[in-house]
Amino acid sequence: MPNPLHIKSGGRLVLSVPLILFMDDVSGNISKQWNKHHVVYMSNASMPREMVEKEFCIHFVTSSPHATPLELMNGVSKSVRKTMEEGVITWDCKNKTEVMLIAYNVFIAGDNPMQAEECSHAGLHCNYFRRTCNVGGTNQEKMSDSGYMNLFKCGELHTPERTLAEIKKQVELAKLPGGTEKLKGAVASSGIHDPVSMSIINHLLELGKQLRKRKAGVPAKPEAEVQVQLEKEFELALGGLSLDDHINPLLGMPGVNIHQDTPTEILHTILLGIVKYFWGLTTYILEKAQQLNLFKAWLESINKDGLNSPTLGAEYICHYKGGLIGKHFKSLAQVMPYLIYDLVPQHVLDGWTLIGELVVLLWHTAIDDVDEYLTTLTHTIQNFLSISAQCAPSILITKAKFHFLLHLPDYIRRFGPAILFSTEQYESFNHVFWLASIYSNQQAPSHDTCQAFSGQDIIKHMVTGGHWYDEKMKKWVHAGEHITTFLKAHPEQNHLVGLPICCSIDIFTQCLTGYAQLPTIPGDQGKRSKISPCIQWHLTLSATINMPGEDSQVSKRSSLYYKCLAFTTVSLDKAAVGSHVVLCVAMVDEILVPHGKHHAQHIAVHCFKFLPELHPTLHVPQLRLPETIHQLVVTPEDILCVVNVQHDCMAEGKNCKEMQHVPIQQEHVETTKMHPTVVHASTNAYLLNTHALHNYQLISAVIPKALHSQIGSSIVVDHHSL
Repeated sequence: MPNPLHIKSGGRLVLSVPLILFMDDVSGNISKQWNKHHVVYMSNASMPREMVEKEFCIHFVTSSPHATPLELMNGVSKSVRKTMEEGVITWDCKNKTEVMLIAYNVFIAGDNPMQAEECSHAGLHCNYFRRTCNVGGTNQEKMSDSGYMNLFKCGELHTPERTLAEIKKQVELAKLPGGTEKLKGAVASSGIHDPVSMSIINHLLELGKQLRKRKAGVPAKPEAEVQVQLEKEFELALGGLSLDDHINPLLGMPGVNIHQDTPTEILHTILLGIVKYFWGLTTYILEKAQQLNLFKAWLESINKDGLNSPTLGAEYICHYKGGLIGKHFKSLAQVMPYLIYDLVPQHVLDGWTLIGELVVLLWHTAIDDVDEYLTTLTHTIQNFLSISAQCAPSILITKAKFHFLLHLPDYIRRFGPAILFSTEQYESFNHVFWLASIYSNQQAPSHDTCQAFSGQDIIKHMVTGGHWYDEKMKKWVHAGEHITTFLKAHPEQNHLVGLPICCSIDIFTQCLTGYAQLPTIPGDQGKRSKISPCIQWHLTLSATINMPGEDSQVSKRSSLYYKCLAFTTVSLDKAAVGSHVVLCVAMVDEILVPHGKHHAQHIAVHCFKFLPELHPTLHVPQLRLPETIHQLVVTPEDILCVVNVQHDCMAEGKNCKEMQHVPIQQEHVETTKMHPTVVHASTNAYLLNTHALHNYQLISAVIPKALHSQIGSSIVVDHHSL
C-alpha cells in the first residue's frame, strides 16, 4: 500500500513545517490609555535560531480587541488542523519543483498568565498554581512539612484528558443546588478554570438561582423540574454542537498536549520573576543598612568590559530600583556577586551566585551534551530553591515562579535550549503591531491590521524572490530581476521589511577581524583631527618581547607602525588596550598596525594563570599574574573574544574600601558634579566572570577541566535539612 501522503500530494515531496505560535495582549493606542488587543504571531521552528529571532521571520496571524484569546486560538487551531489534513502545495525554489507542506504546532509560547488561560488553568494565584503538574494545596497544606517539601519536586503531570473531564464535571456541578459554591470548591481543589465554557456555566448558575428562588406564598419548584429546565437550557446553549465544541479547543487539538507544549518562558519567569524578587530583597537589605549609596559607587566602578551590557548605569538603576525592566535584570545578574559580597548575608550572596550560574545555563544558544547539561541545570535549580528557602522561606509558597524552574529541564529536553521558547523577540514585534494599529481609524481595527500585515507579507515575499501560482499563466512565477535585486542594491532599505544584513557571517568576520581604527590627535583650531604619527618598530613593546623565529623576519617587517587603541577580535568584539581577551586569559598591552594599513598585525599581551581552586566566597575561577610575566605577541586571528575579569577585592584582606570622587560626564562633556568610585587595591588577584552571557562558550572552553567540576558543585545545599 502506498503511503497516504504520497497519494494526497500527488507524488510530490512532502515536508513538515513545525510552527511556533505566540499569543499576547498589547495596547493599540499611542497614548498611555490601555486599548487591549489580543494578538497571535507565528514562526517557522525549522529555521536556525538566529533566523527565528529576526523580525523578518515573525509573522502576524490575527488580532482582535473583542475576541478572547481562546476564541482567536480556536480559529488558528482550525487553520493549522486544516493544513495538517489537506496540506499546502507550494514551490520549492531550490529544487525547482512543487512540494506539499504539512504544518503542525510544536509549542505555544507566551507569558505565564496567557499560557495558564491556554491550558484552562486558574492562574498563578490559585491553590494549585502550576498548569503543568498538580503541585500545590491550601496555604496550610503548603506550610506543612510534607507540603513544603513537595514544592521542591514536580508533581503528577496534567493531561488534556483529565482537564477535559474536570471541565465537564464543573458543567454538571453548575446544574446542582448550591452550584456556585460547589464550582468554587472544584476550581480551588483542581486549579482548572476554562474560560470558553464559563459562559454556559454562568448561564446555568444564574438560571438555577432563578428557578430555585422562593417567592412569598409560592412553593418552590421541585428539584426534578428544575433539572429538566436546566437540561433544556443546556441543550439550547450548545446550539446543536457537542460540549467538546464549547471547551478550550487546544485541549483536543491533534498532536498537542497543551500542558506540555506551553514551555516556561525565561523572560517573565527568570528576569522579571526570580531575579526581580532577589533584587527587591537585596535593595531592602541595603536600604535598611543605609548601604545603597555604597552599592551605587561599586556599580559605578564595576568593570563592564566584555559584558556587552550597556544598561548598567548606576544612577538610573539605583534611582529607579523599583521600575527596572528585563534588560536591567539581565545585566545585574551577571555582576551582582562582585558588588554585594560584603553588604548582604552569605545566603543572599549565594543566591545571586546561583542566579548568575542559572542565567548563563538558561541563555545557552546551543547544547553539546544534553544529559550533562540537564544534570548541571537540575542541580543548580535545586540548590537555588534551597538557598531561596533560606533567604525567605515563604517566597516558595507565595511566588509560583520558583516552582516553575523545576519543569525547565523537561521543556529543554523536549524542545531544545530555553532561549528558543523565550518571548523576547515576540515582545519586540509588538512594536510592529502597534505601528500598524495606530494608523487604523479604529472602526474595524482587526480588519485594518490584517490588511496592513498581509500587504507587508506580500512585499516581503516578492522582494526576497518568493514564488506564487499565476492562475492565468497556469504556472509558478516570481518577481522580475529589478524587484528581487532591489534590496541587494539598496541595503539601507532592509530594515523596512525586517531583513537581516545581506552578507554571510563568514565573509563578515573575515572582513572585520583585526580591523583597527587609526589613532588621531586633535587638529588645529577649527580643523579636523589628524592621524597620529607612526613609531619605529624598535620603539614598540612588541619588539622587546622575545618571539621565537622572529629575528630573521625583522628585516622583512614594516619598520613603521601606528599604536592603536582597539581592534576587532574573531568574534567581532572591540578589544582595547587593557581589555582581557581569550587566547589564554590575557590582557592586551599593545596594538600595532603597519603604516598605510587599517588591520592590526601585532598584538602584545601578557597572560594570567588559573589557581587550582575556585574563590571560596564567590565560587568563580581565580586568576593571578605569574611571578615571571608571560608576554606574547600574537595576531588578531589568535584573539577569540573579550572576557569580563573583575578585581578580587577580598584578596589579602584589602577589601578595596578607598573612594575617590571623579567628575560626572553628561553627553560626553565633563561637568563639575562629582560622584564616588572605588579605588582598587594594588593586589595581584583577579576573578574570571563566568556569569557573563557574552561569549559564554569561549569562556567555558578556556577554563581548566579541574575547575569545571568544582563550578558544578560549588554551592551544595541539602534542602531536606532546612
